[in-house]
Amino acid sequence: MHTVTRGALVALLGVAVTAAAPVLPAHAATAPPTSVPPVSQIDQELYNRMLNVLDPALEVAVDTQMRVLVRNAVARQFDGDTNTLWSTVIQEAEEAGVADPNAPSWQQLKNAVANFQGVLGYDYEPQIYIPNWGEGVYAGSAVTVTVAPASETAASAPGYRIDQYGNVSQITVDEAYADVNEVWVLSVNERIREGGGIETALPDAVDTKAGPEAPAAGAGMGTSAVCNPTGLRNPKGAEYFRRWKVTNDNFGELFEGKREMRMVIITSNGFVLRNHYFSKVKKKHVKNWQDTETFITTWDQSVYGSVMAYQWYEVDGGKTVNTTVSVPLQGGGSVSTTISKQEKDDEAGSAVVYFGESTYTTYDTSRVAFEVCSQGGDGGTGGDQNFACGALASASSTYPHEGYAPSRVTDCNKDTRLGGPYSWSNAATLYPPTNPQWVQADFGVERTVRRVVVYTSAGYPIRDYDVQVWNGLNYLTVAEVRGNTALQVTSTFSLRNTRLIRILGRSGPAHQQLHVRVNELEAYAN
Repeated sequence: MHTVTRGALVALLGVAVTAAAPVLPAHAATAPPTSVPPVSQIDQELYNRMLNVLDPALEVAVDTQMRVLVRNAVARQFDGDTNTLWSTVIQEAEEAGVADPNAPSWQQLKNAVANFQGVLGYDYEPQIYIPNWGEGVYAGSAVTVTVAPASETAASAPGYRIDQYGNVSQITVDEAYADVNEVWVLSVNERIREGGGIETALPDAVDTKAGPEAPAAGAGMGTSAVCNPTGLRNPKGAEYFRRWKVTNDNFGELFEGKREMRMVIITSNGFVLRNHYFSKVKKKHVKNWQDTETFITTWDQSVYGSVMAYQWYEVDGGKTVNTTVSVPLQGGGSVSTTISKQEKDDEAGSAVVYFGESTYTTYDTSRVAFEVCSQGGDGGTGGDQNFACGALASASSTYPHEGYAPSRVTDCNKDTRLGGPYSWSNAATLYPPTNPQWVQADFGVERTVRRVVVYTSAGYPIRDYDVQVWNGLNYLTVAEVRGNTALQVTSTFSLRNTRLIRILGRSGPAHQQLHVRVNELEAYAN
């Protein structure tokens, strides 16, 4: 490697930096200002040790071949961020012959990197992080090296700009500077776990105690969920996590790298159903919605209960510790359990999803907003459940006066009195029988149906109509009623799996054929 002019570097830093004892550059504060939250012992210790990497890092940055090696390693984004471990740089440089393993400066680097083993009982891995690499920041004639501050709230840090000739100048590194300049941030990697391994894509964890309906790890990832249009959950419906965003990003400044969120889902009885790590997102993008469409589980209330608590973290790494989580419920009580987290992880709040509430709800932990939805569910293959009660109703047209509305046919009211408060009728400008008019019920999920009951209006019963079901491509007529004069008509047919039941009105009563009226529609499985 080309050696940086030692005299210029020592003069700039104010003191010779060695691996023997960590020191602060002359310009750096020895304690955080009183207005800044106190720095933890572990963060201060890591910062002090990282200062030992600064001097040899500058010598790496001045060498043309080493710059290429570091940039190539960063571009691989081994854990989803524009970073690379110093251990990787050291290994690849020695294998490629671009570094002299016996050179004093190289030994100084290796000793400084090794000094991150056993820091307060945990092994950390120092790294080089280049913000915005490949997105506005590309290789240039100079590299700026800085040490990530001990305080997460620090918006700037002293940096050292070094060109290919070894000339060093001091500069302040902040977000605006890092947007357009190549900055090597010296920090510790967030994803190193106890045991010395690097987990680049932690799998979903499924608690086997949660019951037989628990999904296999990774099941349904990336699947697009067609959510129930009613916004309601059905028994044993497929629960999906749709999207999330950070609403209050106080997790750290640019030196922290991309944001990596962790979501822990806890069932009513305290089991950890999901332990999910999301892909890393840049700080400047994390406040935008992140679409995921992640399958959670088949929500069987007999197994999981009627609530699911969501606990959020922003992953910062460190030693694994156990912590008690207690998420409060409406009206009192809480969902509680013990989970494992990493020592440096930031709390990101919690929220509770209730089985009976609308899936159009947006939840907010005060730091993270998220949305979920439900798909399908129990088809109701028996009993006397009326699937049309409360279903989403629509019509080809509606008479615009006196309160007539499609929703009258699914309001669970069998009243056959004449008038808008009780029924739907077609618009006056669109007349059957030459132009049949329809009203339909959307269950939101597929149901097994074989019986439909139609209630019509006293004095004006619907005379001719078809009962139709949606088969996924078009409407299929399963029953025909002609010449009717009754206020309640039952039609039975062979079992059909469908989400939509339609009444296609072909004629009103003999004395008013231009208007068809339906007061209520019922659909049953038997």
